[in-house]
Amino acid sequence: MTKRNLIIIIILLSIMDMVAAGWYMSRRIESSGKSQSLFDQRDSTEVIAMADTVVSSSQADVFDKLQHNTYYFIANEPAIKGDVTSYYTSTKHVKVRWPQKVNGNDDLAELNKELIKKAFGNSQTTMKDARYVFLNTPAFNRPVGDDYRTLVKAPRVYPVYGNVNQVLVYPYMTSQRLLVMEIDKVEYDGSATVKNSSFVHYDRMRQRVLSRLDILVADVDKETQLLKLINKKIDVLNRGRADNNLLQHALNVPADVCCGKKGVKFEYKQGSISSGPVDVLLEYDQLEPFMTKEFKQLQENNSDYFVYKNDNIKPEPLQQSSPAPAVKKTPTTVKSKKNYYYNNRYKYRHVKPKQTRRKRYSGATHRFGHRGHAAKRHWRHRRR
Repeated sequence: MTKRNLIIIIILLSIMDMVAAGWYMSRRIESSGKSQSLFDQRDSTEVIAMADTVVSSSQADVFDKLQHNTYYFIANEPAIKGDVTSYYTSTKHVKVRWPQKVNGNDDLAELNKELIKKAFGNSQTTMKDARYVFLNTPAFNRPVGDDYRTLVKAPRVYPVYGNVNQVLVYPYMTSQRLLVMEIDKVEYDGSATVKNSSFVHYDRMRQRVLSRLDILVADVDKETQLLKLINKKIDVLNRGRADNNLLQHALNVPADVCCGKKGVKFEYKQGSISSGPVDVLLEYDQLEPFMTKEFKQLQENNSDYFVYKNDNIKPEPLQQSSPAPAVKKTPTTVKSKKNYYYNNRYKYRHVKPKQTRRKRYSGATHRFGHRGHAAKRHWRHRRR
């Protein structure tokens, strides 16, 4: 046997020993019941618990300065020929305070996507692109095709023909665990103004958007019980309202909710239970049977609530114009009789006729008279 063959045999025996040792150890672990595949995933509740316990610090959120952009559009031809007030117009306003960092994180792709979807209704990846697409698409009360142009100044907004569409996006509330962004949409369609609000909830610790299903359980029986609870609160709210301004009972639980410090506000759109939008607040203690386990755990570890002051973020006032009023005519004088005049404020009155001929001097002289006790002039002599 050569030296080379001996070395090869020793190496093969060593490999066999290592394989046998590994097989022996694996059998012992399996028999003890403590083995676990490296590819098995943790239970979702365990992941939530780890996320809640590992991350405890909180940094202040950062937002852009308020940005206000406006576009104006007008149809090229009036709807009624010769009527300058019948041009269809479209005005679009966008006011945003967009988030830059949430709890120190500037990678907000999921939050941006949800805000863009709810605010502008498109699928652009950045806020600037989504805003431009929204602003550059006019909304006329009647389709005009491509027969329109842009304006530099705001057009007059006339009933029927004017449309004003506004979108406002800004932070509503923040806490240790939650950031709530509010989206207001206000539209004047030529006859009435409609305002509705929606909200985006963002878990600041786990950096993900919370849907309604993450907050409230999806169960038919629970939904029915929750609707009864909302209607009971509506009855309480009606006690302080006039008979002609009572809220109607809700027919369903609204899709839009807003989580705050005390509880959850259920947002009813304009015309659903009242002539305007209405929010019904239910406290967290009342909602405990209807909340998901995840959201209960979030609320148990939540604190440091702060509501933002957004006094300068309001819809632009509607500069509505009405057709030009008829010019008020000034009173005119009409001569109806000789030496009389008449107008629309007075009855007939006498007026001294104007002298039409030059007075001719006859050469007669007059002697000044004297006044008596009745202050009347008396003439003593008169000479021709």
